[in-house]
Amino acid sequence: MAKINRLKMKLRKKWKDFWVGDEYDDTKKHLSQSDKRFILYGYSLIGTCTIAFILLIFGINIRRIDHKNSTDMEELLNMVTAYIESATNEEYDEIAQTIRHDLVFSEYREDMEKLVQYIPNTSDICHACEGSYPAQAVLVCLNNGESYPLDLYERGISKEDYEGNELMTFGYDEISQTSIHISKSPGQNHGSAEIEQGNGIVSLHRMKKAFCDNCIKAILDTVKNQAIEELVMYDTEKNIFYPVEYGYKAQIGDYALETGYEDRGYKIKVKSIRLTE
Repeated sequence: MAKINRLKMKLRKKWKDFWVGDEYDDTKKHLSQSDKRFILYGYSLIGTCTIAFILLIFGINIRRIDHKNSTDMEELLNMVTAYIESATNEEYDEIAQTIRHDLVFSEYREDMEKLVQYIPNTSDICHACEGSYPAQAVLVCLNNGESYPLDLYERGISKEDYEGNELMTFGYDEISQTSIHISKSPGQNHGSAEIEQGNGIVSLHRMKKAFCDNCIKAILDTVKNQAIEELVMYDTEKNIFYPVEYGYKAQIGDYALETGYEDRGYKIKVKSIRLTE
């Protein structure tokens, strides 16, 4: 408190000294009070005008950007309308593909979150965070929410019961035409998921039906600045998504996963860490 009082006294003294005029100053080292008022009011006016000018420029720039966005959106809607109204029944599918690739993806390819926000979420239950899984690591299809366990050992089943058994799981995504083949050899402590890719299409409409918005955002964050794949790896205990891409390594629960690339897709190698420690 004492320091604050001393600071106040110093400021008060400086302020009084500032207003000392040259009336009683024979050496004329001080400016007159009128000069000081002119300087103080002048700088205050200049500062106010500068701030007002900056705010004016900022406001004009925002209005210009809003007008450009509005114009671009109107132009896009007019273009889509023209495409649809001019299409025959035979041409409609081709026109839809043109709109999708030429008009939409060219605009939003680098920022899928900007496109997702315009699609309403219609999921009754999220297939990720609200799902029930018998495994720690699963492969999740983004188009339909289907999941495929990658764990070598199911919970509640003794590891000895797997001795000599070869487990197979198959899956297929009609939207992306991607085939999934999972093989496990628990007795030998290894497994793999082979992914044969098709057209690579990921439907954001289907994602909005299968996942909540928080999980969709987390999925998009895993593939930042890259093309989104039709499958992701998912840690069911920590609710974390991992991308399926060449050279990617992840540890999910008791398992180490490594993604490699084959002729027509990816191959995820799975190995139990607990048994090797």
